[in-house]
Amino acid sequence: MKQLITTIFILFILTNTAKSQEGFEMWYKLSPEIRLNKKGTPWELRWRPVDHIILPKYYNQYLGNGRNDFGRTDIMLGVNIERFKLFSYSKFDELGRSWTGIRFDYNTSFFNRKLLLNIQERLFFGLNESSENHYYLVQYIRYRIGKKVQAGILSYGKWPFSKPFNEGNWFVGPSFYMGLPYNFSLHLALSKDILNDNIYMSFFRIGYRIKLKKKQTKEE
Repeated sequence: MKQLITTIFILFILTNTAKSQEGFEMWYKLSPEIRLNKKGTPWELRWRPVDHIILPKYYNQYLGNGRNDFGRTDIMLGVNIERFKLFSYSKFDELGRSWTGIRFDYNTSFFNRKLLLNIQERLFFGLNESSENHYYLVQYIRYRIGKKVQAGILSYGKWPFSKPFNEGNWFVGPSFYMGLPYNFSLHLALSKDILNDNIYMSFFRIGYRIKLKKKQTKEE
């Protein structure tokens, strides 16, 4: 609990520091996730029923209908191969856009599994004219400060194929993860877009993992 209070305090200080800057804007991302695994198999299903993004009010001129937010549904089917994971990844949002693609994860650890490293690459192809092809790079390094508590740095970048590198978004900042009872988890992050001055992302995720046990046979 002390670690959670400390992390929330740090995020609060960073948020208010950002607000003191001229032209500051905050983006909010709420992304609940459900994971389904079956013991003894490498397969994994992930579902984000409402990946919700809230933008500053002036974005309503781009999104239409007076709205400055939109939801998205993500579904991933993946296979674990030692330190690697490969997902088939599709997503559909409320603005009529849809994509399909792949996600590649690499996971490793150091110092007796205290320091954890996750690198993700995601490649998406639009399924209609309003859906632009784009690429994600995620770098996530964190340290175990308790049995179910981790703190670290999250780097999260997105680049459309049709635009130069400096016209994408690349958020970098502190993050906090805590395992909760009954297979729930909490993930918080506050990041600054290093390619666009005075843009910040506040990230919040509640996760839930369903673990299916392998059915035992009479011989077992």
